[in-house]
Amino acid sequence: MQTTDYTMTKRDAKVFKDLVAFLGEDVFDQRQGDGAIGKSDAFLRKIWNARSVLEEFGARDGTRSQGE
Repeated sequence: MQTTDYTMTKRDAKVFKDLVAFLGEDVFDQRQGDGAIGKSDAFLRKIWNARSVLEEFGARDGTRSQGE
């Protein structure tokens, strides 16, 4: 297995942060029986995992917390 090291610039972190904020606020992947829309548990886990990466880079400020 080949591994690759990645480097994230401040600009990369900003783009990633903006994407995670958008996904957390404006994107829904599930419709309930009553027509309401929401986020599935699997989708929320992916958003939370992405936020944890942002926290490691110190770039999470301003993104929404749990409870979308």
